[in-house]
Amino acid sequence: MNLVKAVKMNNSIKLFSLCCVIGLTVSLSTHAQERGQKNKSTHERPQFSALDLDGDGSVTLTEFEQSKLPNNEHATIFGHIDTNGDGVLTEEEFTSHKPPRRKR
Repeated sequence: MNLVKAVKMNNSIKLFSLCCVIGLTVSLSTHAQERGQKNKSTHERPQFSALDLDGDGSVTLTEFEQSKLPNNEHATIFGHIDTNGDGVLTEEEFTSHKPPRRKR
């Protein structure tokens, strides 16, 4: 009789452990997906037309400063995008600009 109880208890422990592992895996997967979606949505590039507030086909630093940017580094980012250094962003400069990669 003791052997039968031991086998039943061992199977219950295995089943419980398996359920815990599955639950943890699902939880971590869901967390990773949610985290990826949050990061993705916060770093989307705005449309050029949304930055061109006066509709003249170019974006000045004053217009660019109206957009939301991480760390409020408008002048630095504007300078990187303004490839010819004329103080105005064209749509070509804006769309062809590739942001620097983050260090991991």
